[in-house]
Amino acid sequence: MEKKYQVFVSSTYEDLQEERKKVMEALLQMNCFPVGMEYFNASDSSQWEVIKSLIRECDYYILIVAGRYGSIEEGSGKSYTQKEFEYAIEQKVPVISFVHKSPDNISKKYVEMDAEANRLFDAFKADIKKRLCKFWDNADGLASQVILSLTSLIKTNPRIGWVKADEVSSSEANKEILDLRKENELLKKQIDELMDSVPKGTEELKQGSDVFRFKLYETNRFVGVDDKSIDVELSWNELFGVIAPIMIFESSDTILKSSIVKYSIGKSEIEKDDFSDFTIGDSDFHTIIVQLLALKLITESVRKRRADDHSAYWTLTDYGKSLMMKLKALRK
Repeated sequence: MEKKYQVFVSSTYEDLQEERKKVMEALLQMNCFPVGMEYFNASDSSQWEVIKSLIRECDYYILIVAGRYGSIEEGSGKSYTQKEFEYAIEQKVPVISFVHKSPDNISKKYVEMDAEANRLFDAFKADIKKRLCKFWDNADGLASQVILSLTSLIKTNPRIGWVKADEVSSSEANKEILDLRKENELLKKQIDELMDSVPKGTEELKQGSDVFRFKLYETNRFVGVDDKSIDVELSWNELFGVIAPIMIFESSDTILKSSIVKYSIGKSEIEKDDFSDFTIGDSDFHTIIVQLLALKLITESVRKRRADDHSAYWTLTDYGKSLMMKLKALRK
């Protein structure tokens, strides 16, 4: 039975928000449940009592260290980060630490400036390095280190996990788990079928091998120079295959136009020296966009961007991605 593990992520907060986010995402990709200060609920108990209870409930403990020692708890004279680390060890929760390998490169605003705090921090880091410890220098590298190191730690030091083997022992519980797995597999199959099926209402639209005819014009035709144009004929599958790969994430009108022009000129039998700078007319380009929208192959991108960026951006639908793979994937 596949287990899911609960992992406590400890660090100072303000200076390591990006790193914590990357580590949390990495843990979720591993089907682990990350636990950290981001997820603390309001409680009548003291903060430290809440933290201790969460550490006790976790299967593994990850410590991230950069340039700060952290807030110091008055009673012990130690930072909360150090107290968490020591408590995890006391509770025999497997611990793995990740220490910044280039502290001199850390921005000064994220470096401990107090002399006494620095002394305590150095002693803390010396203690950390006596145990299982890895080194990192950027957020993405840290996330990769966490995945590799935690995977190894799970193999060498397995824990009970979220689905506890000593609690799932009855035949009824096992049957329920099997039923859920079957239901999950069925849902995945249905999703795959939906991605591959032609959207309803598009049967009457031009698509696939149907041909779209348009022209490319010299961009300098607007300044009184004789018009020169290239007649282009592309099937809708061919046209979609040209621009689909650059819309996997998103792409602007400008980039899409450029890709269509470049591909069309490459297919043209006309000497390229005679046509140095071409563009596709706005009317033809808008027809392409409208048709692909109608065919449910693309959709407007909703990613956030700068307030002064007024360009239109497009991305693929799930059906668009499925068709792109059929058109572009290499076969044996």
